Order: sequence, then structure tokens, then C-alpha cells
Amino acid sequence: MTNQPYYSDGTVTLYHGDCRDILPTLDPVDLVLTDPPYGINYVSNHTVGRGAKPITNDGARLSVALQRAVIPLLRAQHVLWFTRWDVWPDVWLELGPWFPLRGLLVWDKGDPGMGDLDHWGPSYELIASAGFGKITGGRDQSVLRFPKPPASRRFHPTEKPQALLQYLIGKLNPGTVLDPFAGGGSTLLAARMCGVSAVGVEVLESNCEVIAKRLAQDVLPFEAAA
Repeated sequence: MTNQPYYSDGTVTLYHGDCRDILPTLDPVDLVLTDPPYGINYVSNHTVGRGAKPITNDGARLSVALQRAVIPLLRAQHVLWFTRWDVWPDVWLELGPWFPLRGLLVWDKGDPGMGDLDHWGPSYELIASAGFGKITGGRDQSVLRFPKPPASRRFHPTEKPQALLQYLIGKLNPGTVLDPFAGGGSTLLAARMCGVSAVGVEVLESNCEVIAKRLAQDVLPFEAAA
């Protein structure tokens, strides 16, 4: 049975649904570039008692169960999987049986992100790299310095810089990119800007609406990412 795309423009295809259901129906890709729920059930202590809610589907056990189900379904040459300091061991264990582990990249985002306000602010995130892909160009260092998108320009709470995503895609030079947790659609936008075909899957219809609108725009904001 063929899935009906939520959005398609000839270069980018977006599916609305659970990636565990949709991934088995998709063709293999060259690169999976994704930013899944991290499993931290995050609420800032700055907003405790102010109606703050955890990020959707971000409970630790939910996240671990989700990645255990999704990673075996990935058919790709290479995987770049965003993660955190307190979650990456689980990601490493799950990726290992399916892909050769290549190393960890460090995204230096410059300013502290979400976390305990009574501790040093985490100004970096990790990217697990696994698979068979070969980088193009020079052998760059593994600390990648890209400022995070300003809050006023974000389409998703955990956005990643468009420039960072385009850099990662460019270094592996894939023909096709997949993001099974499309979020606000920034991986799909970055792939299109790089001239690469992309497929995204997103479980929340509200996010799919945002992604479709962003992809349909004639002029795309450079700093928006997710």
C-alpha cells in the first residue's frame, strides 16, 4: 500500500504519520539526518509553577522505546542523529548493531540551551555519526560552531540552524535525505537548498502544516531551522 503524501513538490515529500508505520514503505536513502525526541521530559526550572509543559513525546522511556523501534527500520548509507550528553549512550547502543559507528560530532551553539538553571548552561549538543558515508572536501574538525536560531525566528522548540544542516548535508553529498522526525521541517528545507531530494515524516499534523507552508514559500528565511 502506498502512503499518500501530505506535501510533495517534486524535490521534497512529507508524510503525516508515525514513522514506525511509514519507514517500511519507503525506498532506501543515502543519508538520515534527524533530531528525534531526546528523552529528557524537559521543563525548565525557570518556568516551574507557570504552566510549563514537557516537550511532546520526550519522556525518557518513551524516547528509548521509540529509537529502538525506529533505528532497525532505517535503510541508509549514513546516519547523523542529534542527541544530548545524557542520552547519547542509548543512541550509541541502538545504532551499533545496525551501522558502523564513526564518531560523535559536537555542535557548539554558542549560548546555553535548555537545562538546569542552577548549573552550567549546556552550550553544545552531540551528533552521533554512523554508517558508510565519506565526507567531501577537507577533513574538518568535529566541533561545529554554528549559532542557534533566535527564538523570534523559530518554527519548532528544538530548531537547528539552517546553516548547520546544510553543512552536514554538503559534507556527505547524498543524493537523498530522510528525516523521520521532521519537526518544523528544517532538514527538508536544507536538503532542498542543497539541491538534494528529501523525504520527511512527522507525527503531529500541526507541524506538518508548518512544514508545508515553509516549503511552499517563495522566499525561505535563512535562519529558520528545526
